[in-house]
Amino acid sequence: MAGNLVVNGGFEEPGLRDGSWKHFGDGEVSGWKPTEGSRIEIRNRVVGTAYEGKHFAEVDSHYYDKQADEIGFFQDIVTEIGQKYTLSFAYGPREASKVDGDNLLSVSFGNLSENLDAGNSVDGWQRFTQTITATETTTRLKFLSLGKRDTLGANVDDISVETAAVPEPASLLGLLAVGAVAAGGALKKKQAA
Repeated sequence: MAGNLVVNGGFEEPGLRDGSWKHFGDGEVSGWKPTEGSRIEIRNRVVGTAYEGKHFAEVDSHYYDKQADEIGFFQDIVTEIGQKYTLSFAYGPREASKVDGDNLLSVSFGNLSENLDAGNSVDGWQRFTQTITATETTTRLKFLSLGKRDTLGANVDDISVETAAVPEPASLLGLLAVGAVAAGGALKKKQAA
């Protein structure tokens, strides 16, 4: 297993002092790019706490172009065509704004496209996990704000993409042996009848 293919999945770089937040442009957050006309907003114990580590990102960032088609950020992941990958991340509402419709976000990764409502969480953070099969050598992972454009939206943290586990050759041999024994038993029963 190759481990996490997402660069900076916890938004720990660049580091922020405790109790602070900042929005960043293109090339300023390791691994991530804002969508055109957007920014990436990272928080460190401001209006909530991280799912893991110290930092998390708010999808409905401050300081974006009001005419932008999309508000969010993305990362292009090197993938192998036909290989399965498991995407996992935590998402939750902005603590001070658990208003209906204000914590909507979308995630897309390859042929996966999901709309989520982080405001449905009573405990803050919740996990999302899904497995896809890559159809390209580069697969874009993108998070977008779908809520009101008021800079108060859903948060994401602890993002990972890992190669999905496949049975090891020894396990496959074991499954084949069990199948052969079962088939042999069925054949003996048929012959006895």
